[in-house]
Amino acid sequence: MADNVGTMSNTPLSETARRYDAFRKGIPFIQKPNILCLTRGIVDTFPDETPLILKMVREFSVFTEKNDPWHEHDFGGFEFKGEKIFWKIDDYGGHEGYELIMTVMLASDY
Repeated sequence: MADNVGTMSNTPLSETARRYDAFRKGIPFIQKPNILCLTRGIVDTFPDETPLILKMVREFSVFTEKNDPWHEHDFGGFEFKGEKIFWKIDDYGGHEGYELIMTVMLASDY
């Protein structure tokens, strides 16, 4: 099925990749137990463009061996107005009441 195929050589998506993709596609409607975090670098550098950056994260689909070697779709990066933007999903598995936490940051924040 086309919905189960990633962008890397038609690699079938894992359950983890499907879960993380669904989480990302929920932006901006993320609710606890999931959390969306923006670093100070993003907020201070692009205060008016933050919605556009979040849209780019939500629509990100360029997964390769280099940026997604485990085929989990838990990390991505792109250029925006001369800055490298990263996003990362961490699975807390219910620890302290949290499931998935996504951080959107400038590469320099990393």
